[in-house]
Amino acid sequence: MITIAEESCGTITFPLKKPQTEIKDSEDLYANAGGNLITGAPEILNWLKTVYPEQPLVVGCYVYLDGEAHVRVALACDGIMKGLSESRKKLTFAFLCTPTDVHVIPDEARRAALANYNSMNWRNLLMLPIRLLGSQNILAKNALPPVKTNDGKEISLVDALVVPQGPNYALAKRMQHWRAMVAREDQQCSVSTHIAPSTATASVVHNRSFAWAYDGMPYFKPMEIFEQQTSNAVMGALLIHDIRNPQSVANPQVQLGNAYELFKHCGFHGGMWRVGYKVGTIGEVSVLIHFAKVLGPFLLLSLLVLVVAIVMKYRV
Repeated sequence: MITIAEESCGTITFPLKKPQTEIKDSEDLYANAGGNLITGAPEILNWLKTVYPEQPLVVGCYVYLDGEAHVRVALACDGIMKGLSESRKKLTFAFLCTPTDVHVIPDEARRAALANYNSMNWRNLLMLPIRLLGSQNILAKNALPPVKTNDGKEISLVDALVVPQGPNYALAKRMQHWRAMVAREDQQCSVSTHIAPSTATASVVHNRSFAWAYDGMPYFKPMEIFEQQTSNAVMGALLIHDIRNPQSVANPQVQLGNAYELFKHCGFHGGMWRVGYKVGTIGEVSVLIHFAKVLGPFLLLSLLVLVVAIVMKYRV
């Protein structure tokens, strides 16, 4: 990151473990740069309070760690954001929401999911035996009945939780949702929080079963797994939109019918809101599709060899 800044017309500001006047060379700079969010959260908060105090500040929470460490680092970031929301003005918080969660969605997306489930296209016909013989945890219908709120309004939901991701992941992302809503509603901070698509990042595909499932999921249209560069570009553009456009839902002055509607606009969900089946129920089948794709050519070749052998035998 330092090299990128040095080769550009921009600047980068970051914390140091000792005064900059004591830094001897580049290696010493690298060794003393940055901080530990979990163990140094109070110090990072105090430092951020002093960074360009008269300028608008955008704080992005993009942390991830495996297991329970994800909850701990998310909690540390939450403490930093809470402190900033109480001490700074011209503040924007930014999050990347996971698509594998329960979200409020546009009604058009719910109707599309229902239509995709009921369609008798060849993909659904191939899945029909599994739908008829499988349990409710395999190829379950994605479209849920609308939910009526206390004020009588109907909202559409999607349940895209993926159980193998575990409770730590779900809790960490839920904490970010709570902070986003509290900051926007109570502290009147701008909040840019959009659903990002399933992306083939190293943190995901290092789990072999997830990598296999990712390869098979595009069978279920309109599901798509994106490369990291594409996701970065689109989510970066959405962040700039939220910062620059006063009509964006990130602006707390824009009224929402329900606080959870903050997450339903501009969702880049990769098809999870519109696919016919709950994403949490297509994993096993997606893995089978992956192996069918991998082994299919070999099976066809074996079948061809068998046919040729039979033909040659009868000719003789």
